[in-house]
Amino acid sequence: MTPRKPTLHDVAAAAGVSIAAVSFALRDKAGVSPETRERVLAAAQELNYVVNAPARSLRTARYGTVGLQLPPGSTRLPYYTDFAFGVVDAADARGLSVILLPHRAADDTTPPTAFVDGYVVVDATAEDAGIRAILDTGRPVVSGEHVLGGEDRVSASVVYDHATALRGLLDHLTDRGATRVAAVLPPDGTAWSRDLTRAYAEWTAEHGGIAVSRTISFVPTADEVDSAVADILSAEEVDALIVAPSGSAAPALAAAHRAGRRVGDDLLLAAYVDEPVHALLSPAVTSLDLDARAFGSACLELLAAVTEADGPADRERVIVPRLVVRDSTAGA
Repeated sequence: MTPRKPTLHDVAAAAGVSIAAVSFALRDKAGVSPETRERVLAAAQELNYVVNAPARSLRTARYGTVGLQLPPGSTRLPYYTDFAFGVVDAADARGLSVILLPHRAADDTTPPTAFVDGYVVVDATAEDAGIRAILDTGRPVVSGEHVLGGEDRVSASVVYDHATALRGLLDHLTDRGATRVAAVLPPDGTAWSRDLTRAYAEWTAEHGGIAVSRTISFVPTADEVDSAVADILSAEEVDALIVAPSGSAAPALAAAHRAGRRVGDDLLLAAYVDEPVHALLSPAVTSLDLDARAFGSACLELLAAVTEADGPADRERVIVPRLVVRDSTAGA
């Protein structure tokens, strides 16, 4: 059996530094100290690390550029801004550039015109003609979340464990006294919405309850959130509410106040996607920190690993969001 060739990750682990530091040191670029460079070179020599020219990583690719595809209408949401900056940060550390790809008409199936060495997509679906065109290019594609309907066509994915995260949030609400939890969920079409909807239904059934939910747009308007929350609170006896789509917390809080509910007391309110504004609301809103910047960086790093001689150790990396508890779920 042929022994596995050492990779950039192996050199970084042996030298006790980041992959970016190894990249700078091996290319003799500024950004690392002389001591770090010497440690990296010594580790590379000890491991017999040699760059395989025909299968080099993205840092020496033909164009030195990565294409980034965000969901339609998402650029106004903090989560996707942070995700994009995470991709850019990781790309810059490798000497790469990032091109934000434009959205096209729904029936436009022509391939992207950008000259890139690979793609990062997030919250994508094969129902989108633009995503199908990217997958058809034959270039490496790494997805943030699984590409619904196209999981087998991407090179690798970085995903959140939404089931574990949502169950943890639901358990937190019941620990704080909630007996019936409703949810405002995103529409079908993405792996994220599929996972959330399934986890909420299964947890509710396991606890002997009845699911109470409304569906709004992936990138909702304030009026949509207001209408969904008002409808739930007027029709159902609930004492806790989770709003999933990004940007929903503030309008949900306002709708609850107009309905005469005391958030944090007789109604516990939590958002699935944490945003900076949540700490400034009154009361501050409990959320799940998805750390979108680190998520974006992980996607770029995995895309780089895909192009190495041996590729990544696995085609999927899983991240569990962190619960951030604030006053909106204090309980009576």
